[in-house]
Amino acid sequence: MPNREELRQIYESTQVLKRPTYGIVSGYHELPYVVLGESFESGYDTMRVRGTIQVSPRFLIRPSHLEPSYAEIFGEENVDAQLMGRVFGFLGFRGRPVECKSEYLEVKHLRQPLDSLVAITRDEFDRYEDVTTGLIITPDTRYYPVSIERFISTVLEDEFGV
Repeated sequence: MPNREELRQIYESTQVLKRPTYGIVSGYHELPYVVLGESFESGYDTMRVRGTIQVSPRFLIRPSHLEPSYAEIFGEENVDAQLMGRVFGFLGFRGRPVECKSEYLEVKHLRQPLDSLVAITRDEFDRYEDVTTGLIITPDTRYYPVSIERFISTVLEDEFGV
């Protein structure tokens, strides 16, 4: 596990190539995204992560020990007993008036080079006139949630100044 400074470096080095081009209004919001980066699996060039984050204003103030558990958010039926540990959270929003949840996640290792996949993804967005999905380049795919956090933070800063 990288130390705090290494995580900060991943966060700062993340490139948000495309953000949603519509304004977020009060309520519950979906932020779909595609994260691309060099694959850490041998035999593959690029790793692609597609997902959707649900972002909502946080109206409840509760003590941290009453925050939802992993099982409450993700359910227990989808937990692989062979998995020793996995952290997927957004640490940078502590004390901010939003709540984030991951609703959909697809991770693929692909043989195409990163530059090629960036171009293909941009073309796909243009072809489908997709103005809602973010495009993110991560410097370290093992810690892609840090790059997703950067994307969310960028959107929140643009929309709410938080």
